[in-house]
Amino acid sequence: MEHARLTVTLRPGHGTLARLAAILNNHHVLDLAYTTSSRDSAAAVVRVPRSDAKRAQHKLRRLVDVIDVCLDPAPAAGTAAGTDLCPPIAASR
Repeated sequence: MEHARLTVTLRPGHGTLARLAAILNNHHVLDLAYTTSSRDSAAAVVRVPRSDAKRAQHKLRRLVDVIDVCLDPAPAAGTAAGTDLCPPIAASR
């Protein structure tokens, strides 16, 4: 099954993870990782089938806690261009 990875940048708060899970409830989520690096910053990485990726991305963007959602296609799917793709990760920040 071809899959895509959604990287979600968000502000953590009371119930943020529950809202994230509720939004994704109707999608076939293969993996979900949620991390917080400080009081003001959190990230979630969600792996879904490619057929669900765009719909899940749009639903996640409507969450009040979400800052950004970028779509990173699976490497085996080839190269895809679009404005919703994740920017390359810098080696150092």
